[in-house]
Amino acid sequence: MILLKHLLTETTIDTAVQWAKTFQADLGLTPEAASAMAANIQHESEFIADRVQGTGVQRGTLKDSGKLGYIWAQWTHHSRKTKFKDFVKSNFKTDITKTPALSKHAYAFLKHDVQTYKELKFDFNLFKKSKDIDAATEDFVTKYEGAGTPRLEKRQATAREILNKIKPKSKQTNNINKSVTHIVKSGDTLSALAAKYKITVQQLKQINGLTSDNIKIGQKLYVQLTKPTSNKKKDRWGRPSTSKWYGFDPQTKKYSNTTTPNKKSNTTTPKQTIKDNPWDDMF
Repeated sequence: MILLKHLLTETTIDTAVQWAKTFQADLGLTPEAASAMAANIQHESEFIADRVQGTGVQRGTLKDSGKLGYIWAQWTHHSRKTKFKDFVKSNFKTDITKTPALSKHAYAFLKHDVQTYKELKFDFNLFKKSKDIDAATEDFVTKYEGAGTPRLEKRQATAREILNKIKPKSKQTNNINKSVTHIVKSGDTLSALAAKYKITVQQLKQINGLTSDNIKIGQKLYVQLTKPTSNKKKDRWGRPSTSKWYGFDPQTKKYSNTTTPNKKSNTTTPKQTIKDNPWDDMF
């Protein structure tokens, strides 16, 4: 497990990325499922363990939250908040109605609860295998968190951003031409964009970290690969050099277009008389 001390203070997207890696390692999630979980928590609380639901960043104890949401997932339902309180008291000997919750409390409870929760028909075993980042994000927010106003498209955009940082890049993604982009508009499809920019659908998905054919209006896509640089050697005039060798071979006294000049024989040969005109053998 990634050390928690690196994750307790910052609330940027980089924090969400680190938590996604932790979820992936500890819970056996696909990169897509881990990114979906991290994105949802980022939008709910920015990973602030004692976050109290409300305008701005409000913090406090479970008692301070009243009927509002509390901790990472900003739960409002009393049964879930009671489960969290009992869990922390049993496992950490801490009363979070008097002491603000910590990230170690929030994470330990989440790790336990996400694998056992059934109330909203959340199936953890299906979720953990998810390969569709948008579907996983929707599944987590609707069937596990139960958010009232999820703003799903923003959560999905954050999930894709996290996924791009934690999922190993294919060799193809190293050849992205980032100066050429396309903003998705109504009616756009990956196949139409692939045809327009003379690229394959698979390449489009690879360079943009897409795991499905779904794209959203307003989404920025990279649509062009950089041209591979030539490894061919050039001569001093900048022209591609040839591997063939053209020149006068002193052994045969003829011009040769072989790859390399004839090597000298190990055996000695009688010294040849050089003619006054070395071009005589050419005619």
